[in-house]
Amino acid sequence: MGALGECWVEDVVTSPSCQVYITPDGFVEVISTHEQILDGQVFLGCEFPADAGYRAAMQEAGLKVGKALASHGAMERFAMDFVTVRRADGGWDCHAIEINLRWGGTTHPSATLRLLTHGHLDEKTGVYRSDRGTEKYYYATDNLKDPRLQGLTPADLALISSENGLDFDHETQKGVIFHLMGTLSMFGKVGATCIADSTEEAREMYKRASEVVLAAQAAASR
Repeated sequence: MGALGECWVEDVVTSPSCQVYITPDGFVEVISTHEQILDGQVFLGCEFPADAGYRAAMQEAGLKVGKALASHGAMERFAMDFVTVRRADGGWDCHAIEINLRWGGTTHPSATLRLLTHGHLDEKTGVYRSDRGTEKYYYATDNLKDPRLQGLTPADLALISSENGLDFDHETQKGVIFHLMGTLSMFGKVGATCIADSTEEAREMYKRASEVVLAAQAAASR
């Protein structure tokens, strides 16, 4: 009947994930790799792409599992979570820990990037290039959350974003795309995908977006 082998992993450094797509005719494609942002075991957001030190190993594992799933008739998106451990020689060991046979927290930002930039993932490097050949990166979260945001409406947020230059610019293919705005007014929580030309720029974009939205709401509440 087969067997399942397990190993105990210590000194975990990160918990990245790989997203894969299986077409109806069984073709398997790696869509993305991410660094997951976690609070314990709770998913808060992600950065794209995953670290170059183990990105290729994740993609290889994703393709192998995707082909195995396809042979059993699985279709559409799934994600694999990993844990990574730094070796003494400076390299990485990358261990797969679970399969999520569904859409997940990394689905929306990945789909948003493709929808807005019409590019593709280079499976050899794991780097995404837009239709203009520009490398694209993003920082995304479902949890831009603060009690001070309660009472802010989606219309308010759209105005704040526009007035402060946060909106996605189709010319530069950079900017912030807010989502989950239905939770904003009551719970003070919203999602955001920050698309930029580098990991550092995407992080700074998210930091600025958070500061701008909080400051605008604070000013409106006075």
